[in-house]
Amino acid sequence: MLTMLVRHASFAIAAAAALACASCEASDPETREPLDAGARPDAGTDPGASTACTTEPRINPVPPAPPGTCTRLATDFDQANAATDGWPACVADRSPYTPIDASISALSRVAAFEQIRVLLGFGTAKAPTPDDFLQARVLYSQDQGIESRIARREDEHYPPAAKLCRDMTETELAANRERCVGPAVLRPIVNDAFVKGIAGEAPAVQAARIEAALLSWLYFSIFKEATSAKDAAKDVDSMWAKYSGGNARDAATHVGLARYVRALSAEAHERIYDGLLAVRCWRDLDNPTGVASNAALQLQARAQLDRALLRGVALVIMQRAEAAGACSVAWETVRILGGFLVREAKLRDSAKGARLESAIAAGPAAAADVRALLGELFPCP
Repeated sequence: MLTMLVRHASFAIAAAAALACASCEASDPETREPLDAGARPDAGTDPGASTACTTEPRINPVPPAPPGTCTRLATDFDQANAATDGWPACVADRSPYTPIDASISALSRVAAFEQIRVLLGFGTAKAPTPDDFLQARVLYSQDQGIESRIARREDEHYPPAAKLCRDMTETELAANRERCVGPAVLRPIVNDAFVKGIAGEAPAVQAARIEAALLSWLYFSIFKEATSAKDAAKDVDSMWAKYSGGNARDAATHVGLARYVRALSAEAHERIYDGLLAVRCWRDLDNPTGVASNAALQLQARAQLDRALLRGVALVIMQRAEAAGACSVAWETVRILGGFLVREAKLRDSAKGARLESAIAAGPAAAADVRALLGELFPCP
């Protein structure tokens, strides 16, 4: 059954020959203000959102920003203009992406995400069966697979805790929810959704919750690996794989997080890809066979990538907010994935960030406010 799904899924990923344990999380993240209590999404659901329906893009594509309103920063890496972008010549100037290591185990996890997407019908009117959830759970929990990475995923926007989140007790995780986003927040959502989906309880809701949690994991993983690449250069490959699934920026079809962003905005997709290449360029210039030391260049590259990712994620949430009017399960993406943008929203504008938080909590009736606020707070990639 799984083999047939692989053949029929619309993605082009070569599964890694072997799965390797990723490096431990690195330190030296940007210092951020902690979230307000309750700002992180929890495992609750909208009990009325139980009908399978499509949440595929209806605002596709997003019109490009007016000329001059979304210009690149002078410090941004720009592959199309590599000779004049201010960055030294590096391997990222060439197209396509040049891997650091020939074996990229993250590709197999993106392949599993795509198989789960097909099984559970993410974004479609498919009503997944208990057997679909069982099969998806097998993919999710395979050795060195997605579950193993969610169990240790940390949000590098926050300072490190006293010890790694994967080594914490449940009490310690509860006290470090912001940093320990994977085991403290995402894992409970996914586990609960699988249990309920296998039991046949509101399958469309459970599929939407799993989708939102896995999209959140992809976003946090990309940023984490742009950070931990300081010590482990091959994490740059993992970062690139989590977004692209191994595809070129101009591929005919996209997978992973790129599938969602590219369907909504070519501009946002292009900017994210240049952000990935900025990190690749930094690592090529900064002792590529050992521990990197140019912290300033890493921060510059990582900030470019995160700025573009935030715009891409905001577009996905805006699209789901719009779709929630006709398809209430779409609000699970707004509630879960959107909840993670509140931190950055408050940093950019505390008043609007608070309004965004309130609008997300208000439910689908506040969809127009969510879309408007996200557009104002994240206008450019």
